[in-house]
Amino acid sequence: MAVEIDIEHELDTVAHRVDRADADAAERVRQTGPITGTAASGDGAVTVQVRPGGLLSEVTLTPAALASGSQALAAQIMALAERATRRAGANMHQALAPVLGPGGEKHLASLGYEPLDDDEDESFDSPLGAQPRRRR
Repeated sequence: MAVEIDIEHELDTVAHRVDRADADAAERVRQTGPITGTAASGDGAVTVQVRPGGLLSEVTLTPAALASGSQALAAQIMALAERATRRAGANMHQALAPVLGPGGEKHLASLGYEPLDDDEDESFDSPLGAQPRRRR
């Protein structure tokens, strides 16, 4: 006995879920503002801000940062950009995981957006507020 499937109904159902997830994600992003990650050197001489995926959006240098020499400064900026990128990914994960439902974390992880397991700088603050640290 063959089971009839109403393809139009099934497609409408999927489209509705996608539209709902899109609206929920847009609302979460609207509530949190721009999703970025920031990292600063221990002395505050270099601060780097990135968007998810690592696109630099801001680099701030004090005169003290310039005293370290160009190679040391470049290395520090690269290291801070890497840390900020992990934070931006964690912030994106925190914003979108709740609206993607079951399996959503897997899709976010495939894009590189994962919660932070550990971070060298314990002063990291998410724009979404305190989040429990996850252990693997």
